Amino acid sequence: MRLFTALWPSDEAAAALAEVVGPAPDGWRATDPAGWHITLAFHGEADAAEHAAALDSRAAGLPAPRLRLAGAGAFPRHRWAAVEADPTAAFVELVAAAGGDNERIVAHLTLLIRRSPTARLDLAPPWQDHVGPWWTPPEVTLVASEPAGYRVVHRVPLVTAPA
Repeated sequence: MRLFTALWPSDEAAAALAEVVGPAPDGWRATDPAGWHITLAFHGEADAAEHAAALDSRAAGLPAPRLRLAGAGAFPRHRWAAVEADPTAAFVELVAAAGGDNERIVAHLTLLIRRSPTARLDLAPPWQDHVGPWWTPPEVTLVASEPAGYRVVHRVPLVTAPA
């Protein structure tokens, strides 16, 4: 199965972002807010039990960073909301524990996917000035990407500071 490791935005953070995203422009497809996530590592076709055991051994007991969605960015076929982490070191540690490459990762939440080669690439997204609320993810998840959507196959709790 196709697997990746991810963090999920809080309901409050997702709702605040959804208020400013707006409809997808011509030539673009909006991602489903129910599937919004921050990928820490993409594993491709892999064994879920093996990755779950590795995630347990490397991520259990790690501190959860505070995160927020703030600003915008682009890849050639994607437009996304940027992710800020505090402290950055805790996010970097989670990426490593997930099996991700901290030299290559760009923390983001994908909002639009280009579906037409003629779609405007100089798109100025309506969320470019968005600064969402901080949240602390309670867990890191191993996720299967399936034709019907995403399915969490394993969860590892993170250490969160008392409120």
